[in-house]
Amino acid sequence: MNEPVIQIENLTKTYRTGLRRSQVFAVRNISLTVKQGSIVAFVGPNGAGKTTTIHSLLGFLKPDRGTIRLFGQPTGSASLRRRVGYQCEIFHTYPFYTGTQALNYYGQLSGISKDVLARTIPVLLDRMGLGAAANRKASGYSKGMTQRLGLAQALIHEPELLILDEPTSGLDPEGRRLVLEIIRDEKAKGRTIFLSSHILADVERTCDEVVMVRQGEVAFSDQVSSFSNDSQEWEIEVTGFTDAIREALSPQCSVVSMNGDSAVLLCTSEEKREVLKSLLSFPLDIGTIQRRRTGSLEDAYMKHVGKA
Repeated sequence: MNEPVIQIENLTKTYRTGLRRSQVFAVRNISLTVKQGSIVAFVGPNGAGKTTTIHSLLGFLKPDRGTIRLFGQPTGSASLRRRVGYQCEIFHTYPFYTGTQALNYYGQLSGISKDVLARTIPVLLDRMGLGAAANRKASGYSKGMTQRLGLAQALIHEPELLILDEPTSGLDPEGRRLVLEIIRDEKAKGRTIFLSSHILADVERTCDEVVMVRQGEVAFSDQVSSFSNDSQEWEIEVTGFTDAIREALSPQCSVVSMNGDSAVLLCTSEEKREVLKSLLSFPLDIGTIQRRRTGSLEDAYMKHVGKA
């Protein structure tokens, strides 16, 4: 069985604040697992503990309690860091560097030879939509271009694990789509991605799992596929519904709700055709026919962490 790429158990980190140096929990007993080759979203409101958790994963912060393991090893070693690519929420680089020079700098820090960088950097910049700006100074980059350059530096050494903090922040729709395609491509190559995001639509389109945090604790986690609206049940709105019609239809469908003589009926995909035939034989009007909504990721977010 493959070792989890990320294994966090009971992570707790506190800070001291104010004149009395009162203790504040940034994260409290967070536990989560990220499997190899998956894309896991880490979502929650501002101040929920997402960045503290990410910085603890990277070894920037030392936990007060709990354990963190990457690839089965404790965090912090130089050899382990070479296997991880990180993009911070707001990426900054030296403003006097061009895009090419910036990636040369980060590539050499990662131990990549100049010959290899000379071949890979132009390809990587083209992939980020920055080929035409390769020789432009970073000071002249827009926020979206700078964010894409940040993703390029996270990928320059071909890491096994990508940790991305708000990777689509500041991007226009075209840039967001490009970055999400790149993230999916990286998964197809076998890489594991752990990303923080406020954009739930991006999470639904890209991720395999979602972990929601509220006030430093895990409030909810599930497979993103569980929020699919491709239900095998159908809702049928009718008017003129009576107890006699309900009794006649009871083997085929159930009543979800009623308001006067209006009702919403529920049946399976297999029964839908026969139910509609039966309904047409009764003196009632048939309204909307639609797949039953199973609940969206946004619904789950508002229920579990939206009031934080």
